[in-house]
Amino acid sequence: MGKLAAQVIADKAARDAAKAQFDGHYQAFKADIDERGIGGRIADEAMEQAKLVFDEAVAVVEEHPAAIAGTLAALVLWFLRNPIIGFARDLADSIRERAS
Repeated sequence: MGKLAAQVIADKAARDAAKAQFDGHYQAFKADIDERGIGGRIADEAMEQAKLVFDEAVAVVEEHPAAIAGTLAALVLWFLRNPIIGFARDLADSIRERAS
């Protein structure tokens, strides 16, 4: 048998081994899809990503608590700005009335 024929046989054996490995992975993937479905896989991936984002957010809060507290305070004041302004006007009007 020539060198070229031996190479062809070796290449065919490597191809067959790769195909067998691929078929194994494909069958496992197919069984997983049948078991959980595509929606379940997407939900699992979304939950995993949400957990990673939450963990990163916790790490940021632990590193910079004052910045987070300041940001939250600014947001609360922004959302309550109209009631605060109304209260300040009412207070100023009552002070003016008492002064006159």
